[in-house]
Amino acid sequence: MAKKGTSKYLSVKQEDHLASLFDGIRSPSSGAASNDAGDVRCTKILIEAKVTGKPGVTKRPGWLKDFEKVAEEAWSEGREPVMAFRFFDPDSILSDRDGIIDLTVRLATDDAER
Repeated sequence: MAKKGTSKYLSVKQEDHLASLFDGIRSPSSGAASNDAGDVRCTKILIEAKVTGKPGVTKRPGWLKDFEKVAEEAWSEGREPVMAFRFFDPDSILSDRDGIIDLTVRLATDDAER
């Protein structure tokens, strides 16, 4: 096990949490092996996990404040918050025929309940 507080420790902790939420298995190599892609394997999904910040070192992406705002609004109405991002990148394998990539972000706990 990685030393507590290190980036590796925090990554493993996140991957274990996601595996538990989504009834999946954490990849032993954390996706580093060519025959073991992704960090958490589930029946229908493959999760690539990323960690930002740690206790004592807060790193807040700019869009997090927007997500907090929509979360307060959604919860006040008994709804789930979702953030949607749109990117234009016609060279991406994720883009549609118009070159658009639409992504949605929700809380992992809300997503796992689905």
